[in-house]
Amino acid sequence: MSYKEVQRIYKEQFGKTAKSSWIAQIKSENGKTSGPSPNRDGDYKHPCPDSERKRLTKLLKELKMI
Repeated sequence: MSYKEVQRIYKEQFGKTAKSSWIAQIKSENGKTSGPSPNRDGDYKHPCPDSERKRLTKLLKELKMI
């Protein structure tokens, strides 16, 4: 499943667009990425807000991405 598909489902369910960096951060925290992106310096530019973290984590689990 692509990040675009996750963003579409997230918007349908919660009425808000999830940034791709939020998805990457949640996947990284759950050991599902191969490492930092080569074009990213340091921390995430747009970290996942605490207010969205729980919903996005739940959605990624439902989609079996984490």
